[in-house]
Amino acid sequence: MKKDKDNKKRNLRQASWIELGAGILLIIFANIISNYLFARIDLTAEKRYSLTQATKQLVKSIDEPVLFRVYLKDTASAPFPADFKRLQNETKQMLNQMRAYNKNIQYEFVNPNSFTNPEERRGFYQKLIQKGIQPTQIQTGNGSGMTQTIDIVPAATVTYKGRETAIQLLQQQKYVSQDELLNNSIQNLEYVLSNAIRSLARVDQPRIGFLAGHGELGGGNLYDIQSALQEYYALSYVSLDSNINVLTGRQQKSDSSFGFYNKYDLLIVSKPTQAFNDKDLYILDQYVMYGGKILWLIDPLDADLDSLARQPQMAATRYNLRLDEMLFNYGVRINPDIIMDVRCRPIPMAVGMVGDKPQLKFCPWYYFPEIVPTAQHPIVRNLDLIKTDFVSSIDLIDNDDDVEKTVLLTTSEYSRVKNAPAIIDLNDGKIEPDQRLYNKQNLPIAVLLEGSFKSMFRNRLSPEFTEQAAMGFKESSKPTKMIVISDGDMIKNRYNYNDGSGYPMGYDNYTNTLYANKEFILNAANYLTGDEGFMSSRSREIKLRKMDAMKIQSNRTKYQLLNVLLPSAIILAAGAVILFLRKRKWKK
Repeated sequence: MKKDKDNKKRNLRQASWIELGAGILLIIFANIISNYLFARIDLTAEKRYSLTQATKQLVKSIDEPVLFRVYLKDTASAPFPADFKRLQNETKQMLNQMRAYNKNIQYEFVNPNSFTNPEERRGFYQKLIQKGIQPTQIQTGNGSGMTQTIDIVPAATVTYKGRETAIQLLQQQKYVSQDELLNNSIQNLEYVLSNAIRSLARVDQPRIGFLAGHGELGGGNLYDIQSALQEYYALSYVSLDSNINVLTGRQQKSDSSFGFYNKYDLLIVSKPTQAFNDKDLYILDQYVMYGGKILWLIDPLDADLDSLARQPQMAATRYNLRLDEMLFNYGVRINPDIIMDVRCRPIPMAVGMVGDKPQLKFCPWYYFPEIVPTAQHPIVRNLDLIKTDFVSSIDLIDNDDDVEKTVLLTTSEYSRVKNAPAIIDLNDGKIEPDQRLYNKQNLPIAVLLEGSFKSMFRNRLSPEFTEQAAMGFKESSKPTKMIVISDGDMIKNRYNYNDGSGYPMGYDNYTNTLYANKEFILNAANYLTGDEGFMSSRSREIKLRKMDAMKIQSNRTKYQLLNVLLPSAIILAAGAVILFLRKRKWKK
């Protein structure tokens, strides 16, 4: 009897050791497999760990290796702060998600501070700067009160089929806290990474036409935006010249009938200053009717800061563009006024004389509003401040049609308007604003229109349009979209034709500040040309679930003891219960 009991104990002991060994081997095997396989279940409310359908399709279509070289790698001696460590980890997780759908997605994390030779390190950083990657410096602490400054490069280069592009992983937003900045950058990772792949993999480039012939911007003033757009699109200037087929072409079908198609995927109308005749208006209208997209950048008034260099006052008068009726028919009205806003950019002004030299001081120039994008549409979501010059207000018109209107940009809650002819006085910047006058709130300055538009000429075709039969006149459009912006200079970059030098688009040479104008126009072009599937990744919202800092500070000891003692107490309690049950079982 005793021998059987000893054998039973020995067998139980062996079985326990076997179970323990099998468990350890299973854990080791699972860890080895996890290094080669990537999978996770997304249970978050905002689906922060799931790729959008457009990104999945893009990644699956890659047929050759894509290499992401990410310059976010720290060292034990100079570790990243927790926020940048989170950006590093989330970038790696996002790349792993993409790699799970296609093994051609490859990546490596590079430490740009690993060079021991200062010359090599300087040369490496110079190459990054030439690629458009700007390093930044941050302060880190070691917990003992000592801090050090390290260079960090929150960016990456992407290489595919011999082509390379650079991307910034950290957003540039001056009006948000660092927590929000890092959070916005993380929720924008999918868009940034997938957009880089898309730009390198695209074979058939959509066509964008820059309208010419009505005093529009051109040449050096559009150099920066055209340089950015040509990575994704085929660009050209197009002049209407009353040519009925310049925008919309005609082709014969297999059944000998004729069909009509637009020659351009997007038309950009950048600050025209001369009137459109009826035929040109008709050509633009029918381009829209056949599904054409237009990005309108319209200045209704003639106002220029350079004019105030010769005299302290100027009268901003209306341009006779003859576009008012067309835009009204589509659903908006650009008012003939100029907005003044308390939230604005400063300019240097002479406030006195020191000897024979003027004394300059930066004063707020209320005619140059700084726009904070607050709309949640993907075009403007998480964008930094946007620069405007002599911008006008936009009214939304209810035409009882099938056009959806979305306000993209507005002024602040402290705005006012001056109607044409508006007197602009250089001394306005030296006067404290009267809050009783700045009583307009959130005036729209950029509006997205989507839907089926009605032709401006549907009830008023004149005999002079003899080509209408050949054109295939349409009274209502296919589903299409357009964006109307009441500042023609928003797309402009400063350019000196004398020496060929220029500034980036959105750059303010007075304060040496770079605004997000380029990002806004690029997003608008992407959306209008049908890349809204990729824009959907910008709609993702990752909510910051912050803890109460004051509560944590006042109850710090309690929370520390709770975090240390509670898990231990649970383990001890569980062990006691197991021991009691086991003892009770064997006692029986």
